[in-house]
Amino acid sequence: MKLLRDTIGGFILNEWKHIDKENIVPVDETMLSEILRIQAEGFDSKNQKKLLKYSKKLRKIFYVIKKQDRIAGYCIYYLKPELSFKGLKKKSVIYSIAIDKEFRGMGYGRKLLEESIKEMKLNGVSSTLLYVNVNNTLAIRLYKKMGFKIIKKIEGICGQKEECYIMELKLT
Repeated sequence: MKLLRDTIGGFILNEWKHIDKENIVPVDETMLSEILRIQAEGFDSKNQKKLLKYSKKLRKIFYVIKKQDRIAGYCIYYLKPELSFKGLKKKSVIYSIAIDKEFRGMGYGRKLLEESIKEMKLNGVSSTLLYVNVNNTLAIRLYKKMGFKIIKKIEGICGQKEECYIMELKLT
């Protein structure tokens, strides 16, 4: 089932439409070390291998936000198509979003999310999910302000023996 979902997701990505985003650009190889440094500030380092893998596979939907020439943060998501009686339903999952410590509280996370959501809507994505540690109150507050709803609490996704929320934003 995962192989089918990844194949369909890859096909959808080939047809992906982009929008121009102010100070937000697609990731390239030269940015990866800075992205990994930012990722390590807030997340378990074991996820760095996955982030590198996704950086190659999902380059079309992996963005950084810049302040002058510095990377202030990044956002990467993947597509999770679902087959139903009504046909193909496009969903996405925000795999990782992080802002450099120096740029937190300045609206960069919100801007990354807003622009990514606009692009998802343009491409017919019906909803997006994300996972957030229950202790990350600042992120949860931002997600709620943007319309995300808590779906449920789970353990083991955000780190070993850590609880996180699955949150969803309906786009259509």
